[in-house]
Amino acid sequence: MSLAAPLLAIGLFAPALADHDDDDDHDRSPQHNSRSPKVVLISLDGAKPDLIQKFLDQNVLPKDGGLARLSRGVVARQNVTATPSLTAVAHIAIATGSTAVHNDIPSNTFHNVAAPITVSASGFAAAIGGYRVNPLGPSPDPSADPLWVQLREHGKKVVTATWPGADGADIRINNVVVQPAVPIRVADYTVPFGAFGGLGAVGFSLTAANFAPDAAVTAQLNAAGRFSYSPILTTTAPIETFSCASITLAICSTAPTLDLKFEMRVAALDTTNDGVVNYDTLVVFEKTQGVQRGPFQLPSTGPAYVKLDGRSAPFFFEGTSNKIGAAYFVSALAADLSTVRLTRYGANLIPRNPPVLAAVDDINNNVGFWRPQADFRIPERLSPGFTTFPDIELEAIYEDQVKTFVQYQTRIAERAIQQNPDTDLVMIYIEQPDGSGHQFTLTDRRQATDPRDPNSIGNNQDRAKIARYDRYPQVRLSAGRPGGHADHGSGPGKQLIVVSDHGMAPFHTAVNMTNILRNAGVDTTQLGVRTSGPVANIYINLQNRETGGTIDPATYTNLVMQISTAMKNATDPNSRFNFSLNEGRIFTNVESRPVNCQQGVGLCTNKKIGQDYGDVFAQLDEGYNFDGIQSPGVARQGDPAFNAATTMFSVPNFYGAHGHDSELESMSASFLAAGPRIHDGKTIARVRNIDVAPTILHLLGVRPGPVDGRVLEEILR
Repeated sequence: MSLAAPLLAIGLFAPALADHDDDDDHDRSPQHNSRSPKVVLISLDGAKPDLIQKFLDQNVLPKDGGLARLSRGVVARQNVTATPSLTAVAHIAIATGSTAVHNDIPSNTFHNVAAPITVSASGFAAAIGGYRVNPLGPSPDPSADPLWVQLREHGKKVVTATWPGADGADIRINNVVVQPAVPIRVADYTVPFGAFGGLGAVGFSLTAANFAPDAAVTAQLNAAGRFSYSPILTTTAPIETFSCASITLAICSTAPTLDLKFEMRVAALDTTNDGVVNYDTLVVFEKTQGVQRGPFQLPSTGPAYVKLDGRSAPFFFEGTSNKIGAAYFVSALAADLSTVRLTRYGANLIPRNPPVLAAVDDINNNVGFWRPQADFRIPERLSPGFTTFPDIELEAIYEDQVKTFVQYQTRIAERAIQQNPDTDLVMIYIEQPDGSGHQFTLTDRRQATDPRDPNSIGNNQDRAKIARYDRYPQVRLSAGRPGGHADHGSGPGKQLIVVSDHGMAPFHTAVNMTNILRNAGVDTTQLGVRTSGPVANIYINLQNRETGGTIDPATYTNLVMQISTAMKNATDPNSRFNFSLNEGRIFTNVESRPVNCQQGVGLCTNKKIGQDYGDVFAQLDEGYNFDGIQSPGVARQGDPAFNAATTMFSVPNFYGAHGHDSELESMSASFLAAGPRIHDGKTIARVRNIDVAPTILHLLGVRPGPVDGRVLEEILR
């Protein structure tokens, strides 16, 4: 769904970012400066090169749009991304020019070997270039540096807009700072990616019985200039209550424990003068604050006004010290209120990390609080309240989240450039089309179109659903602005590079890594199993490495061999699904940590295993993924009944995966470049994402330090 949305966004901000849709939340009057950045790097998460070309060929993307113009510069047929092909791994590789082995970001979710075996680490919030294990602390000689560090050391100015790794955060293990924010994790203007605000999404199903007249609310709406042709009706009780903090930097909670109390009510308006009762608008407001008149100064929004078939409306949690907010969307609204389905998106914030607080406040006050991004928990019905929502409504919700979040990220990037027009490098990260690819890559006959029905594969697939998923990019285009304003504020001399971090492949089978090991006789109580997509890192609770480690070196060595053997021998016996595998083996790559080296057992590395890799690292073949196991589980067609303690393979609840072998065509990232110093009309066979950083450094006159990538001389004039 909406795979074209972020690609269309390029037409709005390439090469310098400009105006956006007229229906933005608040009026803006951007001031374009004649100065402009020298290099702009944009990453579109999960944008496959064949996807971009397909949309250009089909006129889904406009021929005069930003990506079309870029495609007339240099285009790579294949951009080999990092190993593994995961988002955090790839973006740190792009930023450093180093492989994951050297920059020590081995996965989206992994384990720092110096931490207790039960503690996980995020690749988006881990020490770039590693840390010192013993004694625990910052590395005296990091094995990789982001290019913004190298550029700033040479007097260059860099802006990062939600780029992974540029967040202004101190990185801690066992409460010890192993990487201070400065200088590794800050640029001259740094906007961190958003964070969870404490409240997950929730769906509300209401009927006319929930509404009644309320004279006070009617008066408030009238005072705010809102009128109704039918009597205004309001929920007699709050649809939900929660609390937030006004002083401490706490996130919100469904418990009434924090000082700011929110009791959310909903009013219904009939704004159509057609002589019949026709409620078409919902107004969501906080009971105590009431319906305020405005105007509102960002990040404040006032009440959320939402219409059926419209877009979501943001709602700022007034008074929150962390500047938290959410949004509301109506997916069903009967004219007589007999059926009302309303969604509150998850609450979010921009982390208020002290070294980057000025930029955070600038965004909150001029663009708005962090908007809810596409939330897989809604279409997968993992969030509460969505059990009875039809698929088509859940898809509409997700569609809205994609659209509004891409626009929000685009406005952040635009603001960053407006505030820093003389910068040398701007690095922009856009979260889509990755999320949409995960949810809607429904292209394999082995995929169950109804995740709850294992028989909905092959000839029993829902063809209408498949067609709907294939059609969504064109549907989304009708809501966009073809072409955008690609030349506004462009200025002379700009080099524009657009990449992605990985591709996407369909998957049909969810895999339980723990059960694979259990079934092979491995004692998993001594292990830390960390999976991300089709990637597994298996850690052994080693003495003198993990905090509280219990396994002695001899047992460690035996366990490494036992785990490796179990994974190499793991097969899928079901012929309905395994025909694409090599002799039925589900893993294409299994690597073990060396056991003998100067550093000692458990600390050895080589060209394929870095410091915080698992003691055994493995990647599944295409079609198989560790994510997506349902609760309760659903056995695949032809498999024994699902057993949570033993079942290795089951029906997943979504469709797209990445993290497989980076050399696969399906995992290829995109690479497009254009500018005065870049060739026109040239197609090259292959680049690597680790080549991006040294090429940018070269363009800006800085000699790249020791990195794994190289300068792409063949694209330069």
